[in-house]
Amino acid sequence: MPSPHFSGLPFANAERVIQTHANIVVLMNDRAYKLKKPVKFPFLDYSTHELRRHFVGEEVRLNRRFSPEVYLGTCDVFAHDGTLHFGTAPANTLVDHALVMKRIPEQAWLPALIAAGSVPDKGIHALIERLVAAFNAEKPTPEVQAAGLPNNLAKNTVANIVECERYVGRCLSRDQFSRLERVLRAEFERLAPMFETRVKLGRIRDGHGDLKPGNIAFIDGKPVITDCIEFGTQWRYLDTLAEMAFLATGLESLGQFALAQQVFEQYRVAAKDEFSQELRRYYQCHFACVMAKVSALQLDEPEVPTDAKERARRAATDYFKLADFHAREPHIVAVSGIMGCGKSTLAEALARSLGWPHYSSDATRKELAGVVPTKRLPQDAYSPPMTARVYGVLGARAKDAGIGAIVDAQFGKRSERAAMAENAKPAGGAFTFVLCDAPDEVVRERMKKRELDPSRVSDATADLLDQARRNFEPVGDEEGLNVLRIDTREPLEENVERVMRALLG
Repeated sequence: MPSPHFSGLPFANAERVIQTHANIVVLMNDRAYKLKKPVKFPFLDYSTHELRRHFVGEEVRLNRRFSPEVYLGTCDVFAHDGTLHFGTAPANTLVDHALVMKRIPEQAWLPALIAAGSVPDKGIHALIERLVAAFNAEKPTPEVQAAGLPNNLAKNTVANIVECERYVGRCLSRDQFSRLERVLRAEFERLAPMFETRVKLGRIRDGHGDLKPGNIAFIDGKPVITDCIEFGTQWRYLDTLAEMAFLATGLESLGQFALAQQVFEQYRVAAKDEFSQELRRYYQCHFACVMAKVSALQLDEPEVPTDAKERARRAATDYFKLADFHAREPHIVAVSGIMGCGKSTLAEALARSLGWPHYSSDATRKELAGVVPTKRLPQDAYSPPMTARVYGVLGARAKDAGIGAIVDAQFGKRSERAAMAENAKPAGGAFTFVLCDAPDEVVRERMKKRELDPSRVSDATADLLDQARRNFEPVGDEEGLNVLRIDTREPLEENVERVMRALLG
């Protein structure tokens, strides 16, 4: 009779044994073996031999939809000479069952690739193509479709934010909770017709359910997708956009906002899904709160050591900040300052880091004049009416931002700053005013070097610096702006990090 107590014996020839709350993974040569522990939780039940055998088979079946080349099958776990072995169990030695996978090198997992700066150039594109193909391989059943209906969806999303309130004061502020509750609870009814439309469009699928970066690898540039949830359909029957939001939010938690934007851009094309930004925001807020709550649960467990609780509290706090970041969308970041102060360099770097559009007053002025960016414009192209028109276009484009936009201009007048700030208000968004500056001698030297660059877009020259200083109206507290002052003599990477921290609160 198979014994449920297999964890007491060592595994023969094991190179490494990894324990989680519900599984044991044994690494050996070019194989990885995964066993289910004889445990029962509110969300899963592996307590009997029959259940473990069933779920081992289910994990192989479901994950083969994404990475059939990695999931090799199942095998017996048997005892011999006081150790555990994998294969076909001889008579009366069967202990349990395991799934068998090809072993994935540690450096191939996506978090390791991110840390090393070696994510394949077209890796996200290939990953999304594979995911969408797997989602589309089977038509959704009525049971799968029903999971996306508002009444059923609320059991996960609305219920989750209600449970998060107990962490106010420990992991998030009351203001943060109020914004998250507004998005995830108060606005749920308004979004209900949108959820119903997604069901009618066939967007609810039997998917993955745990599409985090740590479950994704790249081998020879090709994506490997692992650890689909096999024990609960309530996490796996999802809108395919929700799957993308889960992945994107996980990438953002690693600081990879640009990769997260790639996920949505590639998904839109691959799935032919012109999804609503409101819906995308809803799911990102929800999943960031889920990640926060999972971390925060340790705070109320007496057996968790104090240092582990503090790590969990910090992790939960960061996830709640990420959720609140999305609740405060759209983010309009105005990068400002006099000519030559380094604002365009910072704006371009921010746009690359965040994956957001970058709208430049210099480029927009050339566009409106009908010339190429490198062509020099006459003085009348900088008249007050033309400048007002440029700022109007910048404001309109920023207003249509999804998550956010970077706007790069001098914003030398209070009226210009006030007008740009207004663009964030109708949608309840956030406006951050980044004021760049450097000493005149530094600015002059930069401008003289820039004048020698034939590819430059700006028409400003060093002789205009004194006039620019006189005309720039100081930014005062009475304007009520969220101002971040940047000294552009500091390293660019550090200034980008300062702005990112400010955006995340």
